[in-house]
Amino acid sequence: MSSAVLYLAIVAVWAVVLVPMWLRRDTSRPKKTDEITEETPVEEEEEAPPPAPRRRGRAAVIARRRRRTFGLTVLVLATTVVAATGLAPWWTVLPATVLFAAHVALLRVAVRIDAARRRERAAVAAAAARARAERAAAERAAAQQNADVIELDPRPQDEVFDQYADDRRVVGE
Repeated sequence: MSSAVLYLAIVAVWAVVLVPMWLRRDTSRPKKTDEITEETPVEEEEEAPPPAPRRRGRAAVIARRRRRTFGLTVLVLATTVVAATGLAPWWTVLPATVLFAAHVALLRVAVRIDAARRRERAAVAAAAARARAERAAAERAAAQQNADVIELDPRPQDEVFDQYADDRRVVGE
């Protein structure tokens, strides 16, 4: 009885690993086709629907982590229930628990790495912003040094327009 449960636990652990891999397998790989020559009759080609776009980057990594966490949690719960009901010895919970603990430890490391990458990107962005600001300041300083100063004829300060003056003239006189 205990060897059957052990085999069942091994199958369950492998299912947690292999089933998601099988579900995510890449079906969009181009199949090798033979070259068509003039003598070979061309048969009707079936139009396959375009493959669904795969998520890339950060979202795919997070989704993969969630799926793995969920699968390992279900595995730990299942082995705990099986051991609690007496269908398997208590130590059958250990492999699933060790896998779950290792996964959580890897998640902690991944969080630290993600935080370090965010800090690095922020530092690079800040350095780029500083460089842009320094470049703009240098361009403004260069533009101010090369600017031509145009002297305008100053108006005499003592002439003030007086609308009530006696010698007002109409434009064009």
